[in-house]
Amino acid sequence: MNALKNLTKTCLIVASLSASTTAIAENDDRTWMTDAGDNLQYAVPVFAAGYALYKGDWDGFWQTAEGAVYTSLATHALKYSVSEERPNGMDDNSFPSGHTSAAMQGAAFLSMRYGWEVGVPATVVASFVGYSRVEAKYHYTRDVLAGTAIAWGVQYAITELGFSPTEFIISPFVDNTNGFGVHVSGKF
Repeated sequence: MNALKNLTKTCLIVASLSASTTAIAENDDRTWMTDAGDNLQYAVPVFAAGYALYKGDWDGFWQTAEGAVYTSLATHALKYSVSEERPNGMDDNSFPSGHTSAAMQGAAFLSMRYGWEVGVPATVVASFVGYSRVEAKYHYTRDVLAGTAIAWGVQYAITELGFSPTEFIISPFVDNTNGFGVHVSGKF
C-alpha cells in the first residue's frame, strides 16, 4: 500500500509543478493538462524503475530499463516511417503516441512484475497521459492506442517471456547496386 501512496504523491507533485509552470507562462496555449501529461510520461517509468530499486529487485530494474529502450525505439521507428500528420497540423509525427508509450511502458512493467495493486494506479496515470495528448490535439485516439499496444507488447516480451538480447549488433551498409540499409543481428 505504501507504493500506491508514493505513486499518488509523486503524481500529485508532478501535476502541481505542471500547473504552476502553466500559470507562470505567458502567451502560451498550453493547459495544465498538457503540461501534466508531458511530465507524467516520465514520472511513471521513473517511478517503475525506482520501485524496483526500492524493492531490491535488480532483475526488475533491468527489465524496466530494457522495456523503456525497446519501447522508445519501436515507437520512434514507427513514428518516423508512418509520417501521419497531427490533428493540430503541427508536424507529421502523430502515429504512434510517444508520450503514451513511455508512460504505459512503466505501467505495464509494474502490472506484470508487481501485480494489480501497483499496476492499476500506474495504468490510470498513464491513461491520463494518453487522454491529455488527444485532448490537446497532438494525437488521434488510434495513436494513443498504438502507443499503448507497443508498450504492453514490448514489456510483455521482456517481463513475461524473458526476451533480452545478450549480443546485439547493428551495422549500416551502402553499396552501389542495392542502395543502403542496416543489418541487425542478436543472440537471445
